[in-house]
Amino acid sequence: MALISNAKGRGEKETPSGYERLFGNRQLGMLMSKVQSAVISTGNELEKVLASKLEDTHGISIQKINKEDRVFKGIKDGHDIIIDCVIAKDGKFMLIEIKDGDTFDTKKVAGEVASLITTKAHLIEHNNLQEDAVSIHYCSFNATSHEQIERGAKLICC
Repeated sequence: MALISNAKGRGEKETPSGYERLFGNRQLGMLMSKVQSAVISTGNELEKVLASKLEDTHGISIQKINKEDRVFKGIKDGHDIIIDCVIAKDGKFMLIEIKDGDTFDTKKVAGEVASLITTKAHLIEHNNLQEDAVSIHYCSFNATSHEQIERGAKLICC
């Protein structure tokens, strides 16, 4: 479990964070920086928990399991794309973005969706697949309903 006390956050000798400028208070800014760091860590922890629950990892790439199968080298303007989870089964692929929560940073979501679409096109082209052989999914944990996820995503969908 990600704890605020273990979060790195902004260092004492680093330039003031946006939080410090927002609140006009160094200590509060440092705390908020640690809070943000802990929130980000919960997403990484979620992937680790999910990976630890897998008994059969054949065709599944998540966290440190079959990592090479979720890294798509140089396909986005020469840069790599890393998908949170890729499931390959019977010649079909599921590209899954894993989220801890129900509210998404819309700028980040737009980039993630673009990466998922680029990866889907890459898989179709390089594996000679039909469009429906590659699907894109958002898997949101800790949301109470599908409607809550839709509101949190601000209607951005794939």
